[in-house]
Amino acid sequence: MRMDECLRADINRKIIRFFLENPSSVDTARGIATWINERPVKTKKALENLAKAKILTPHGSGSTSAYGCTTDFYIISGIKARLEKFE
Repeated sequence: MRMDECLRADINRKIIRFFLENPSSVDTARGIATWINERPVKTKKALENLAKAKILTPHGSGSTSAYGCTTDFYIISGIKARLEKFE
């Protein structure tokens, strides 16, 4: 999934904004769903897609997966530049 495609979905933008505001956060789908006020199942799917796009980094394995924001400067810069189009 390309970065522009990721930013089209409202839930993806909510997740990305959460991580841009809290760059050192690592949390589970349930925890992130609580922070962004979305359903955990929907949030989990969005997190998986964002991880495939390299915007998020998965941590852990199995049923206890958690996610954090990438530390790649170029990806973060690209996200910030594109995110402004949706505000």
